[in-house]
Amino acid sequence: MVTWWTQQGLGLQLVVGVVALVIVAGLLWMLLSLVLLPLLAVLQRVLSSVENTTSMSTQDYLLGTLTLAVAPDHTGEVMVTGGGRARQTYPAKLWSGTHRPLEQGTKVVIIELTEGVAYVDEVAAHNQP
Repeated sequence: MVTWWTQQGLGLQLVVGVVALVIVAGLLWMLLSLVLLPLLAVLQRVLSSVENTTSMSTQDYLLGTLTLAVAPDHTGEVMVTGGGRARQTYPAKLWSGTHRPLEQGTKVVIIELTEGVAYVDEVAAHNQP
């Protein structure tokens, strides 16, 4: 067999080599598809319960700074500065019971986060004994 192979021309050897590579590549692709893709699907299901997010939950009370002023009937913007999280900005509205406007740069506590809107009140109002 080896002598027959060595007696063949270079063209035939190249064609057979390319066909062999295509077959090997196809077999590897099928192996990866049949083994690794189901394995990745299982890993995704197992790890999907692990939360990797920097957004705050609705139960967090975080500190922030107003980047835009907030008035009773107007929406401003707050930048989260507390809780060891990455800086994030949210639309801000006054928390119910707060009727005075808060100026830009005011330190606030984020009391509630609902549908992406942070409801805030001034930190000084919550630091009183």
